[in-house]
Formats: sequence, structure tokens, C-alpha cells
Amino acid sequence: MDKFQAMKVFCRVYEVESFKLASDSLGISRPMVTRYINSIEDDLGTKLLQRNTRNISVTHAGHKYYQHSIAILDALEEAESEIGELTQKPKGLLKVSVPMDFGLTHLVPLFDSFSRLYPQIDLDVDFNDKRVDMTESGVDLAIRGGRLGGDQFVARKLCTIGSYMCASPKYFERNRKISSLEDLPHHNCLIYTNTTTSDHWYFSNADGERCSVVVSGNCRANNGGALVGLALEGAGVIYQPDFLVSKHIESGALVSVLPQWKGDEFNFHAIYPQRKLMSQKTRLLLEFLQEHL
Repeated sequence: MDKFQAMKVFCRVYEVESFKLASDSLGISRPMVTRYINSIEDDLGTKLLQRNTRNISVTHAGHKYYQHSIAILDALEEAESEIGELTQKPKGLLKVSVPMDFGLTHLVPLFDSFSRLYPQIDLDVDFNDKRVDMTESGVDLAIRGGRLGGDQFVARKLCTIGSYMCASPKYFERNRKISSLEDLPHHNCLIYTNTTTSDHWYFSNADGERCSVVVSGNCRANNGGALVGLALEGAGVIYQPDFLVSKHIESGALVSVLPQWKGDEFNFHAIYPQRKLMSQKTRLLLEFLQEHL
């Protein structure tokens, strides 16, 4: 049995603490995962994993074997990557996770250009506003906006995005104007829910004064594009990034509300696993996105 592949399987089981999740992310059957683990344990003459019908636990020998296996696999990947760059064109599957709206507006054209440059790299793109577990999913590169949590990955800044509060003229035909931030709680605000501070909108003025306003409304959604569509119909006030609303503000379909108060800026980052050496194809995409964004 391929010992290097067996090491990869063991490391994935160790990381996700599940035979099923390991088999799903590696694309092999669960019985094959069991065979690889049994083969290693038979060769070593000791148990690396204690398992029952509900969960698994790692033995002391399993912890040690994982540390050595990771070092070996990373060194092998680095060697193959360096030699491959000298002798071959970049190729293979590249799994990427991107936010829905930012992905559709900014990344789709770039993915097309990247694929034309490197036709042998196959992109597998997951458009999803929810943050994925990169270990379980096998994602090579993820694009994330806003605050980053955890320390199991490396982040590379791609761009900075501003936010605007706006509504359509139709809305103000039926509702009074907003003349100050104190008016906001009395208006129908359309709330983006895929954030930990969805009910708080943050602003700063020219003097650097920063404040937040608690808002509410009759519609909440986990997709900014959907909220923009509702705002265009006159449903309420939105607080969304410029890449979703700037063209509508320019056309007059939406009007900026209290432009003297600037919405928060946030960064988009490219994320990759901390322990994993970056492959050539991942590095090429990262550098491409950094250049064009």
C-alpha cells in the first residue's frame, strides 16, 4: 500500500476527527480510509487512533506520528512543487471558496482571465457567503471579507471596500427624509444577516467621530444583492458595500443617505491553511488576484 497516501489519509482523519469527513474530502471510500489506517497501525505495531461507533480519539503515538507525517508530506510537496515549476506548466484542480456577491461582481471576470492564462488549471469555485472549514473541505484558497477569526490560516490582503447607506427615491416618496442618524430607528432598514453585528450600522464623520445605530426593519436576508433588489423597489434603507450600490447611486436609482457620515470600510483577504505549503497553482492565483484587485 502507498505509504505516502496512507500518511495523507491518516493526517486528514487526525485533522477532521472523522473517517467520514476524511473520505468525503479526499474523494475515497470510507472502507478505503479504514484500510489505510489499519495498514499504518499494523506496520507500526501500535494503535494511532481509538475509535468507536460515535467518535475517535488520538493516542500519544498518533500525535507523534502526525507531527512526523506532516513534516514529511510538506517536504515532499515542496520538492515536487519546485521541480514541477522547472519542468511543467501549472496544472491540476484548484478549489476556491468566494463570497457570493463579491465573487459574481469582481471575481468571475478575473477567473475567466486566469483560466485563459493557465488553461491546464481546473478551477472548482464555491460561491457561498458562509465561511468554510478549509481543513474539512479541502479548499486551497478562500476569499473572505470583514474581520478574520482564528489563527489556523495565513491571510493576504486583496483590496479595501467602502460601505454606503442608501435608498431609492420611491421609498422617500412614501416616507419622510432622513436628516440625521437619530432618524434611522424610525425607518424600515433592510438588514444583512450574515454578520455578527447585523442590527448595528457603523459610521464615521470627517472629524473621525465614530458611532453606531441600532436598526430594524421588516426584511432580513443573508444576501446583499437581494437586499439591493428590494431597495430598488422602494422597500427600505440598506447599508451595503460600494461594489453592489455604486452603479445604482450613479444612475439615480438609489440615493446616498447622510453622505456626511461615511460607512465602515473593510478588507477582502485571500486565506490559505497555515501549515500547508502553497502549491504553484495556488500561488499563481493569489498573485493574479493581488495584482488585479
